[in-house]
Amino acid sequence: MKTALVIVVLLVVGLLVGPLWSGNTGYVLLSIGQWTVETSVVAALILLVIAILILRVVFAFIARLVRGTKWGMRWFGERRQQKAEAAFHEALVALNDGDYAGSSRAANRAWQLRKQPNDALLAAYSAQHIGDLKQAREWLTHSGKTADLAVSEMLYALRDNPDSISSRLTDLKALLRDYPRHPELIRAAIMGYQRVHRYDDLVALLPIARELKLFSETQYESIEEETYYALMLAAGRQGATKLQDYWQSLRRDERRDAVIRRAYLRALVTFDQTKAADKVAARALKRGELDIADLLQNNLLVAGPELRDIVQEGLKKKADDSFLLQAMGQMALTTKDYALAQRALRRASELAPSQRVWLDLAMTYDALGDTTNALQCYREAMRA
Repeated sequence: MKTALVIVVLLVVGLLVGPLWSGNTGYVLLSIGQWTVETSVVAALILLVIAILILRVVFAFIARLVRGTKWGMRWFGERRQQKAEAAFHEALVALNDGDYAGSSRAANRAWQLRKQPNDALLAAYSAQHIGDLKQAREWLTHSGKTADLAVSEMLYALRDNPDSISSRLTDLKALLRDYPRHPELIRAAIMGYQRVHRYDDLVALLPIARELKLFSETQYESIEEETYYALMLAAGRQGATKLQDYWQSLRRDERRDAVIRRAYLRALVTFDQTKAADKVAARALKRGELDIADLLQNNLLVAGPELRDIVQEGLKKKADDSFLLQAMGQMALTTKDYALAQRALRRASELAPSQRVWLDLAMTYDALGDTTNALQCYREAMRA
């Protein structure tokens, strides 16, 4: 539009200046009935511009009069509303297409036409996604959500610079007290607490995060396990009995949670508390809270008497269970019963070969002094 206007202005200037510069101004002859009017091109253009300006003033005056009537107010109001709705719809379509810049422009047009809070909110959201946080904050002041402005400011700040959470912890906690069920605030707090390892604060937000379904089940379990594992490591570093004290301080339903129990097992294995790990894992297996595959996958299997009994009983019922065979082989390898480890792991490699099975079998052959078979198993592990 601006380019077209510049071109028109240049053409008009050329028409005015060109004839004057050449000394030949030309003429325009108008004939209406018996009347004739002759004038120069320059004068004709000046008269044309004056006529256009007069017409614009007249039309503006008439429109003003019409708008002052009840009918005019309704007609112009409906027309303005239709334009605003069209602009708002255009902003939503652009937002759905991921065109945040286009959405911001359309929302701005909608706001100029009707000054609705929803237009300002949409403009703020779009501005945030194109990285214009200053403009987003300004739009929020027009949204009618001034009471929530502090929350929005916090969310924008954390998205713009996640590392700034360390200097915002006090303000963040105050906002969480005022807005205990604000989904995005809780999500941002959880991610921020993870970033700065504030697991004591994070664990208090987990129940509401699950209730509001802020994360997928897989994401939630990962966050929950890492949080409790970090807290248990911190407890275990304080002394031999502190880890067990922390475990006992948990509610009964928390201790029976498979994810939290897995975190506890990880901590026990980390601190080499084999006896306690054996009991906890065996109890979880009997209750169906964990299975052998979980222990193998997460490196939580220990060579304790209770787990060994469970594995042996399982093999009596199902001798070709690859997971039970792998578990028996790993426990035998740990206790240096290499002959038993070799038989169990060889059978497991035939039923369900995997990199871990081949590596354990290679270590077994290596311990038995059978370097040929050990090398062959290492090759199989590299191919798996």
